[in-house]
Amino acid sequence: MRIVASLLAISLVISLAAGQDSTEPAAIRQSGKIAAGTKWETNYYSIDSGNEGPTVLVVGGMHGNEPAGSLAAQQIRHWPIVKGKLVVIPRSNVLALDAKTRLTPGEPKESGNLNRNFPIPPSAKTAVPRGKLAIALWKFAGKLRPDWVIDLHEGFEFNVSHAPPEGKKKSVGSTVIYEGGEKMDPLAESIIEAANTTVTDPDKRFTLLRRGPVVTGLAQSCIQVLGAEALILETTYKEQPLSLRTRQHRLMANVLLNHIGLIDRDCQNLFAAENSSDRILVGKFDGRGVGGDNASNINKIITRSADMGVHHLGPADMRPEVLKQFDVVLFPGGSGSKQAGAIGEEGRAAVRNFIEDGGGYLGVCAGAYLCSSHYSWSLNLIDSSVFTGSREIPGVGKKNMWYRGKTADIDIELTSQGKGLFPDINPEFVVRYHNGPIISPKGLDDLEDYEVLAWFRSETFLWEPQKGTMINTPAIVSGSFGKGRVISVSPHPEATESLHSIIENSIRWVAGE
Repeated sequence: MRIVASLLAISLVISLAAGQDSTEPAAIRQSGKIAAGTKWETNYYSIDSGNEGPTVLVVGGMHGNEPAGSLAAQQIRHWPIVKGKLVVIPRSNVLALDAKTRLTPGEPKESGNLNRNFPIPPSAKTAVPRGKLAIALWKFAGKLRPDWVIDLHEGFEFNVSHAPPEGKKKSVGSTVIYEGGEKMDPLAESIIEAANTTVTDPDKRFTLLRRGPVVTGLAQSCIQVLGAEALILETTYKEQPLSLRTRQHRLMANVLLNHIGLIDRDCQNLFAAENSSDRILVGKFDGRGVGGDNASNINKIITRSADMGVHHLGPADMRPEVLKQFDVVLFPGGSGSKQAGAIGEEGRAAVRNFIEDGGGYLGVCAGAYLCSSHYSWSLNLIDSSVFTGSREIPGVGKKNMWYRGKTADIDIELTSQGKGLFPDINPEFVVRYHNGPIISPKGLDDLEDYEVLAWFRSETFLWEPQKGTMINTPAIVSGSFGKGRVISVSPHPEATESLHSIIENSIRWVAGE
């Protein structure tokens, strides 16, 4: 497990890259606060390479219903720069992000949209921003005087295919918005070319908007007043997982920062600080086959722990260079077969290798199916077989045995090992169950026997062949795979507030605590 440390409000860390010549300047990393002591207080992060070069400001989270930009900015702030200075404000509008709303909660209608509150040309040089948060952000930008501004946003529809009714605005989703010209056009073309490597549907492809960033927005004001080059990089949140949208933001920022020399290598797969972290990092799969509400509950459980962080991973992230940045991979509820199909054979091999080399795995419901040894698409991390297959039901026909109907409340009892791992949980409790695997030992010679942490003590069923097959079978099991640890959770403790520590403590255990 990575070393856990507290992040000071203002920290100064001087570090030399491995093998760097001692005559080269040291990169200086700092963090501080904007609007300190107010309800709008938010962190900024600065990396000064010590070498001459441009100053770049990256901003995410202007609108609270556009989380990908904020999360991508959190990832970009860890990138190693070789020239100039990189300054990142990942959560520029913390109130809106927390509320998941476009407009800032509690603000008057005229100033609720943060990205419409900055100085308006042609009087921009003398105008005052509208609202205390905009004033604080503008003061920070004015003092920084960036050469480049990258503002990360998301649209509600794909611009290239959106056909709104007459009188309605066309969405700017999946675009690069900039002021066109001989200098910027080739760069913008390269940016969307990179983003479009993630797109297979022509109706979702990225396109260019050369009209320039919106007037009264931060990016446009930085152009008009500070003389900066500025671009708005838009993804689209409609029907696309967060992992894909953050990847698209990273891809676009990667092209731009390489173009101006701030970085000198491909950083698109870099999520976190290299070789160190101040928290347990969890990579949670959010691709095809993942359900909704319970996956969101897992996010809340992780993010409320000061020493944990979560990043969303998609099929494209199931590769060694990405997984090695994490302590734990987590596959939540949904469909195990669809998750397996989404990551493919190579992705499944990468996950297995990650665990074998010392990583942690937590599978909940669908993720518990995935880590079993039962199916051709299984990860084979736990020596478990699954009660499944189809049975002929008289007067009904063939029915799959894994499906036991709608959500049910099931009695659970912790074992002595489970009591030790989950000490604040009543040894006998009720948990939400929704067709998680009913397992038994597979008996494979190359896998260690699993350890039962909790038993099902009641059951739910639809058909007579299912009756009696759930009671007194394992609900939660743990095991080892190579140097790594695995926990398989059949029910949904994340659905019940009082049981959240089962998820948290499981993460800690598979991470090595």
